[in-house]
Amino acid sequence: MNNNKLKSGALIAGIAGVAVGMVYGSKMGMLKKRKFIRTAKRAKATLLNGMNSLWG
Repeated sequence: MNNNKLKSGALIAGIAGVAVGMVYGSKMGMLKKRKFIRTAKRAKATLLNGMNSLWG
C-alpha cells in the first residue's frame, strides 16, 4: 500500500471535516454550539494523534 496516498487522504479528510463543521456551526444555537465545540476539540485531538502516528 502506498503510504503517501494514505497521508494525503487523512489531511484532505481533516480539511473537509473542518469546512463542514464551519457550515453547521454557523447555523446552530448557542447551547448546541458549545456541545459541538467540545466534540470538535476531542475529534481534533484524535485526528492529530492519528496523523502523528502515521507520519511519526
